[in-house]
Amino acid sequence: MEERLKRLHAAQNIVVMDPEILSGTPVVRGTRVPVYDAAASVAIGIPVERILAAYPSLTWEQVELAALYVEANPQRGRPRPKASLPSNAKVVTKRTRVISKSQ
Repeated sequence: MEERLKRLHAAQNIVVMDPEILSGTPVVRGTRVPVYDAAASVAIGIPVERILAAYPSLTWEQVELAALYVEANPQRGRPRPKASLPSNAKVVTKRTRVISKSQ
């Protein structure tokens, strides 16, 4: 348990929230990489090697600590609902189109 607390403390130390950097979004210290983005990549199962290729300013340890930080400090607010798709469906784009009716 003591080792886990040390890792949690290290995770808290790598996170910076500065209004001048990405409008105060929590980022990994010394980078402009949002902590929640790196941790989300880990959570959905993207290999760490691929995450490091996408964010070359990160180290393996920073990715692990980002995931630990997010586990201990989940984002606030209502989670987005997960859409259920048929098993044979293929997502081609994540964009949504909003059509408003003029009155």
